[in-house]
Formats: sequence, C-alpha cells, structure tokens
Amino acid sequence: MGPIRFIFPAFVLAFWVICGFGMANGQWTGIHWVMLGLAHLGCAIIFANFVYVFTYGYAVSMVIVNLGVMAWRPVPAVLLVAGLGLAYGLRLLWFVHARYRSPSYSGNRERADKANANVPLPLRLFMWVSCGWLMAFVAMPAWVAAATGALTSGILAGAGVMLAGLLLEAVADQQKQAAKALNPGSLVTGGLYARLRHPNYLGEIVFQIGLIVVAIAAAPGGWALAAGTAGPLYIAILMYYAARDQDHQQSQRYETDPAYQSWRNQTSCLLPGL
Repeated sequence: MGPIRFIFPAFVLAFWVICGFGMANGQWTGIHWVMLGLAHLGCAIIFANFVYVFTYGYAVSMVIVNLGVMAWRPVPAVLLVAGLGLAYGLRLLWFVHARYRSPSYSGNRERADKANANVPLPLRLFMWVSCGWLMAFVAMPAWVAAATGALTSGILAGAGVMLAGLLLEAVADQQKQAAKALNPGSLVTGGLYARLRHPNYLGEIVFQIGLIVVAIAAAPGGWALAAGTAGPLYIAILMYYAARDQDHQQSQRYETDPAYQSWRNQTSCLLPGL
C-alpha cells in the first residue's frame, strides 16, 4: 500500500503535535491520558502476535476507549457516539475471531504466524506506541461530542452516517464469510459484491466519515477539531489504499479468468469512479 508507509508516520507525528499544543494551552487533560493508556492497553497484544495489533488490537481499543469516555461523561451525545464506537469494536472483535477460526483463512493465519516470528522487539515497540496513539485519536470524536453534550442535528447526522457504515461493513463481512465457507478459494461476487468489489472497505470509510462529521459538528474550537478528525481521516485514507491494493492483487491473481474480467467490468472498486 505504497503511500501508507509515509502517511502513517506523518499522522503519528501530527498526533504528537496536536497533543503538544493541547498540553501547552491546557486542553489536553486527564481524560486524554486515560484514553491513550487504554488504547495502548488494547494494542499490547502486539507482543503476543504482531499482526493482531491491526485486528484484535483495533477492536479491543475501540471497545475499552469508548467505554472509558462513556464512563467519564455519560451525556446523550457521548453515549450515542461512543456507544456506536463500542458497537463497532464489539462487531469487529466477533468478526476477527470468527475469521481466524475459519478454515478458509488458514493460509493467511499461517503466513501471519511466520511473519510474527520474524518481527524484532524494537519494531514491536515502535508500532505499539504508534498504533496506541492512532487508536486513541480514532475514538477522539466521542470526547469532542462531550463539549456539546446535547444531541444536536450535526451530531445526529454524524451518528447516522456512522450507523450506515457499521451496517454496510457488517453485511459485507457476513456475506464474504458465508461465501468463503462454501468455497474458500473463490471470489465473492454475490450480494453487495455484485456491484462493489470492496463494500467492506467502503463501510469502514463511511463509518470514519461519520466520526469526522461528529467532530466537525461538535468541536468548540480549532484544537478540538484537529484532535477529533485526525484519527478517522487516517483510517479512511488507509481503507482507500487497502481497497486499491486488494484490487491490484485480485487483478494479478485472476488476470486470465474471463469470469473475473466480466465481474470487474460490471463493478466499481468502492463507488462509481473510485
């Protein structure tokens, strides 16, 4: 995913800069340290398996960080936004667990285990720190929503987009898992995949856009806006490049398959034109 290797460190640096400005003006407070600590706790699974930080680590972090924000300020806006973040994390946790247990995923699991065995401790430490910051900032819109407290039209709109993305990703993942259970080596071309090649990635992007809408609607100032949009923006960019990368891999694998070429000509990667 070419550009991501440069974009990710740039975003981590941006998180640190946002934190620094927040500490300087007194806006980075105890709840932010709690969120950061919980995110690093969720990402600590990297020391058991490097690859798990991007799956289990993401899911667990979304669960416990959003729970932390809900416990800190249980006002309607926070309960709605953080509650959707919690639902997202729980669904992802269930999906990841089911996928890892699936026979169709055995090859990927073996490759991940081999890759994990070759990851040195310094790289694990770097990625643990970096991913912990990322996960804390992905959940930051829930904190931003606390500034308003009430369910404004902007927050409701953002929450609606989040819910739409969550449902789209859940349905796409379920359809893909069901198809893979019947035929592990085949392309998934039914259901949502009959029109979109990567509706699961689109669902993730839509969910992150919902978080961005919440942050824009609720942010009381420029610092809160930056803090609330940085994490979701990175995940949306990551999913865009992940979909493009998956497209490239499929093209190489099935380039001589007429059925694949026909399906590709009838579908879009994410949306028409994308």
